[in-house]
Amino acid sequence: MAGPAAGGPAAATLGHLSDVGRVRRHNEDSYALREDLGLWVVADGMGGAAAGDKASSIVVDVMTRSVERGLALEEAIAEANRSILDAVRSGEGKRGMGSTVVAAQVSGSDYSVAWVGDARAYLWGDGLQRLSHDHSRVQELVDAGLITEQEARSHPRRSVITRVLGGPDGTAAAPDQVTGSLRPGEGILLCSDGLTSEVEDQDIAQVLSGEMTGGPSAEAGGQRAVDKLVAMALDHGGNDNVTVVLIGAPSRTAA
Repeated sequence: MAGPAAGGPAAATLGHLSDVGRVRRHNEDSYALREDLGLWVVADGMGGAAAGDKASSIVVDVMTRSVERGLALEEAIAEANRSILDAVRSGEGKRGMGSTVVAAQVSGSDYSVAWVGDARAYLWGDGLQRLSHDHSRVQELVDAGLITEQEARSHPRRSVITRVLGGPDGTAAAPDQVTGSLRPGEGILLCSDGLTSEVEDQDIAQVLSGEMTGGPSAEAGGQRAVDKLVAMALDHGGNDNVTVVLIGAPSRTAA
């Protein structure tokens, strides 16, 4: 996918926040905001203190450098997977450390979203549409019609991920990808599962619709929406780290 068109970013960061939550001691989430590349990344590490945060930071750093070199999102994700495994082999990280990832790249009105694991991407504007499809055991059960989406939220295997960067063997790291075009008034929300495990999609949609209209600017409304979503995740338990990034069209400033 080509980079942003000359003359300014095609999309802007409207809000972003990461919080350790109310249970964990360390924040193993990492994220990148690179409007100059039209690139946004959220990575959710796993493996414990000094491992999960290491894995997620590798993902963000390597993907950013890869896109700077002109690689596509799926190639950048493959580079990040190899880098985590290399770090383990060289003793820079703990064996088995890994990370999920969701990334968006926007050029003009066109977007590409790629992910591994259960970090999510949503299209927002006229309602809320989930763009990603979780790589998880409970999602497989939902797809098979064995449980409902509501039952999945409390299922005992809800934390079992079927694809991850790094991890025990590094072989289940293939990303899925979707592409599309943003219409006026639309944007993309990226988040770790610390949000979606605590806050339902309908509540995310309600916050966005309430905060993204009638505010003094898109950026102000976007940050308020992100702050409110993170606060809701904490109020509902905050059992995991939570990271939210909101992307949309940049506001127009007077000449």
